[in-house]
Amino acid sequence: LDFARWLVSPRNPLTARVTVNRLWAQLFGAGLVGTPSDFGTQGALPTHPELLDWLAADFVQNGWDMKRFVRLLVTSRTYRQESIGTPALLELDPANTLLARSSRPRLDAEVLRDQALALGGLLRPELGGPPVRPYQPVNIWEPVAFGGSNTKTYVQDSGDALYRRSLYTFVKRTAPAPSMSTFDAPSRETACVVRSRSNTPLQALALLNDVQQFEAARAFAERMLTSPGTEGERLDLAFRSVTARAPLKDERKLLHEALREHRAHFAANLEDARKVLTNGESKPKANLPPDEFAAWTLVANLLFNLDETVTRN
Repeated sequence: LDFARWLVSPRNPLTARVTVNRLWAQLFGAGLVGTPSDFGTQGALPTHPELLDWLAADFVQNGWDMKRFVRLLVTSRTYRQESIGTPALLELDPANTLLARSSRPRLDAEVLRDQALALGGLLRPELGGPPVRPYQPVNIWEPVAFGGSNTKTYVQDSGDALYRRSLYTFVKRTAPAPSMSTFDAPSRETACVVRSRSNTPLQALALLNDVQQFEAARAFAERMLTSPGTEGERLDLAFRSVTARAPLKDERKLLHEALREHRAHFAANLEDARKVLTNGESKPKANLPPDEFAAWTLVANLLFNLDETVTRN
């Protein structure tokens, strides 16, 4: 009990400093202390020591309120900057130590999945409940399972459980979900203070072909097709929903061309269109022409795979 009290004592600034540094790193891509797992003499010095001290003191004085602290960071001018930097600034400060621009980290695995489900209107936001088992490749647990293990065989859930937030996904440490590991999610076999961030061809394949991503794109396409407006207005809405900005003239032209090409292909290959619409367990609600629906699904999938979509920027 004495140790617990010491950890959160105002006379011990270490716990608060470590906590606010980790939250800062999660939102900005890098911490004010570059070694969030080491605040000792072997760790990196803070780039902005006075800011770190102020944030830690503010965090303690406001009751260790994490929601308030996150709101403080994301509404700050520093966080809300553009990520575009001048050539001179990029040469002077390539690591953005000066915080003169926004960082551009790729979204974490769980955020990518939840974002796609939310855009498609499939995400189930309920809080609490038992863990769930969404889509995974077949025979994913069996090769590493012990004979009497209660997790020898992976049994996929169905219905709403497939669309719960990624926080509730059941994780088998010896066989983590490939869709998560591909985007550098830890296996949970050991503690992980800092995730690595990579960009690999396998990630592009997962974003394009993973059944959950493709199903979310189909649901997003249905949302667009059932929205009022012209084709151009719907494409603008789709782009704005995904990127939080209006498309540029050239981008709008590319979207129209992509839609025309896919529409022509599926009009001549209706069986291919029907295959596109059968991905995932959720069923389309609208009675839409399969060739048109499939064309919009591929455009939605294209938008989901934009660098701007998978990058916090």
